[in-house]
Amino acid sequence: MDDYITLSDADEVFEEGSKATLDNIKVVNLKGTWHEMGRQYGKLMKKELEEVKVFLDIIIEAKEGNALMAGTIVEQQTAQTPYRIKAFFEGAAETSGMTVEELQIINAVERIGGLPKCSVAMAWGDYARSDLVIGRNYDYAESFSMLKDSIAVTVYHPADGALATATVGYVGEIYAVNGINEKGIFLELNNGRPSANIKSPDVRITGTTMLFECLFEADELSDMDLFFNTVNCSSSYIINVADENEGQSFEWCPIGVSNGGEDLPEGLLVSTNYYVSKDWLFSTPTDEASWKGITRRQNLIDLCERNKGKLDEEKMMEIIDKTVEEGGAKNNLTVYQLVVVPGRKTLWLQIVGGSAWTQIDLDSFLNS
Repeated sequence: MDDYITLSDADEVFEEGSKATLDNIKVVNLKGTWHEMGRQYGKLMKKELEEVKVFLDIIIEAKEGNALMAGTIVEQQTAQTPYRIKAFFEGAAETSGMTVEELQIINAVERIGGLPKCSVAMAWGDYARSDLVIGRNYDYAESFSMLKDSIAVTVYHPADGALATATVGYVGEIYAVNGINEKGIFLELNNGRPSANIKSPDVRITGTTMLFECLFEADELSDMDLFFNTVNCSSSYIINVADENEGQSFEWCPIGVSNGGEDLPEGLLVSTNYYVSKDWLFSTPTDEASWKGITRRQNLIDLCERNKGKLDEEKMMEIIDKTVEEGGAKNNLTVYQLVVVPGRKTLWLQIVGGSAWTQIDLDSFLNS
């Protein structure tokens, strides 16, 4: 709890961008046009980008099928990339020593390397000690433990007037699986395929890219409801969102969207990897088919109920750090963990096998 990163801790600067590093946690702050932000990112994160490329080379070379899959994914992704992100990659190519295609491969690291699992708990109202608080375990394939030094917080300040936005993920991911913007709107993504193993029948921009773009536009929580009821996604996800007052869950798949978490009392939201809304006709998957998702969700519900009225950032860290065997949700696939208080725009990040809980003053970065 003593480790702390704020804007003034930046130890590297390039053009209008800066980078702060503490142990193996990096926070990179970017400003300008998308091309300019790409240049800053390519220079400041050059070493980490190279590390992710080495990781991907190992995966791709492991078997011929991986190489074919990577080629297909990058071809699709390149065709679907919005203009602003293309401009970002072009800028990054100028300073990173990599080609745009290599950066596109790195941007597809999670699609090439496996599927996310994950769990989240949100508490507010009668369940929280004071502010709404979020605890999140990011679970992935075991090989991703090799990337413990390649996880970063990236803060974007677009010159086009969009909202400043911070994301957390692997270096080179120019999309959102975890993010919060300057208005305190937070979102995170869980894999929903155990309930709805559906792929879009037509070509669509990937859901993670759409979530990224949404954060630059959403200035209140109600915008999220509009977004999910307007945009069809490319795969099956559970997107959990929050502001300083409440949390919501959207079970989002190529055939529609429904509100999740309705089986829980007001003030509590817990999600793993299966749909709970009664609107769907999908059957509830087994524990085995959802990476113990039923057990993980029930464990988190039980822990939150046991600590009702006491849930703050310290208690949430304690809860999400409990393993499944200890009655929690953390497991051998957990790569990193987040605790977020959207109302204060404060983030705590812990990397399994790397940095202990580190507080990041996102407010100072987002409002710089």
